[in-house]
Amino acid sequence: MRPGGGPPDSPGWLVRAFPNKFPAVAPDEGVHEVIVNTPRHVIHFGDLTDEEAGLAGEVWAERVAAVEADRRGLWPFLFLNQGAAAGASLQHTHAQLVGLPLEPPRLLARERAFDAAPRCPVCADLETAAAAGRVVAESGGLVAWAPEVPPLTGTLRIGPAAHLPDWTADPGPAAAARFLRRQTATAAERLGTEAMNLWLQRRRRGGGDRYHWHADLVPRLGTLAGLELGTGVIAVAIGPAETAARLREGAPA
Repeated sequence: MRPGGGPPDSPGWLVRAFPNKFPAVAPDEGVHEVIVNTPRHVIHFGDLTDEEAGLAGEVWAERVAAVEADRRGLWPFLFLNQGAAAGASLQHTHAQLVGLPLEPPRLLARERAFDAAPRCPVCADLETAAAAGRVVAESGGLVAWAPEVPPLTGTLRIGPAAHLPDWTADPGPAAAARFLRRQTATAAERLGTEAMNLWLQRRRRGGGDRYHWHADLVPRLGTLAGLELGTGVIAVAIGPAETAARLREGAPA
């Protein structure tokens, strides 16, 4: 993203994407890109300005669309690792986009769960979140809440308050990234860790209207050990209601 013009690989860019030097998939089989969120040397996504986060979100969406249009039929997966404990090898804030040449089992199972459920699981969880004290923040049609069944301790889920399959539809990726930035900063302050993972859960092109896009923000508050790695059973140290209470807007830090 270079609003002032100029040649590639020269100063003046605001957000840029390029091939990962150490790709998780071979370039002849798929795509693995690094998306640098800002030219400023900022380590944490939560330290971006709202304008910077919005621009980053726009580029995320552009690159996801480009990978999805690849004639090889790749499965795009957008994620952000922050901090060494979350797997980040670079300090400068960046996202990553992988175009997988296969159907990732966990994502495929999630799509099938939406198809098989009598109603949207995200809508159902959102409806119970308010009564259960799991809503953290709401703004501009977006909501952050602690899911009833978190993938890891401290997980915060962000998505549209109304059922919305297409993450590029209003309020759009720029607004989503700005909202995510604020929740990332709050989680770092109130849960006591800068290390976290963020990933986007979205429908594939042609995936129908049953999917409800959302992003999972996962502070790394512990280490996966024998129980988790050996069985897939996750021991959650902080319940979702308590997680939400710690993160809720207006709550004491």
